Amino acid sequence: MHINILHPFHKIFTIRIDDKNYNKIYSKTDIPIEWQMILINEGSFTKNLHCLTNKKTSIIMQQKYNHNFYKTTTRNIRCVWLENSIYTKLTFARSLWMFTYKDSIYKQLNINQPIGQLLIESKIDIYKQIQEIYFGYCQYLEQSFDIAEPIWGRRYILYYNYKAYAIIQEFFSPNIINFFHIL
Repeated sequence: MHINILHPFHKIFTIRIDDKNYNKIYSKTDIPIEWQMILINEGSFTKNLHCLTNKKTSIIMQQKYNHNFYKTTTRNIRCVWLENSIYTKLTFARSLWMFTYKDSIYKQLNINQPIGQLLIESKIDIYKQIQEIYFGYCQYLEQSFDIAEPIWGRRYILYYNYKAYAIIQEFFSPNIINFFHIL
């Protein structure tokens, strides 16, 4: 599975994650500890964001596209902004979902709410495999975050019932780490 690039993200560097180098990332001094906590965390980012900001996280659907093929399979592309209750954009996420109509997860994922929150509330057991962490820039994201500096991002796969169901890319506002200093 591959996600079509709507706005080019120019990577300054990429760290590919596999079982061999996963633990080495924690010891890297060139990634600030606050960013390590965000980028390497395998839990729900939405839930972590709520804990950091102490505000409800909402979703702004920018694009959603469903493509049906083979009569039983759907490809769902979703591009969203996560923002807090004071309308501050904190994360841009794009995802590609592949599932069949008989999958119970299909019906539940059509709801317009953050994926992590939906999976927790639905008690759907998934496995998140982080594949890449990257640092770079994108004019569109910089304008949307109202910043002029590089952006951290990550790509991961969600597995459900031992099948890959989604590839998700997240790009984080540099302002997120300011919430660590408020705690």
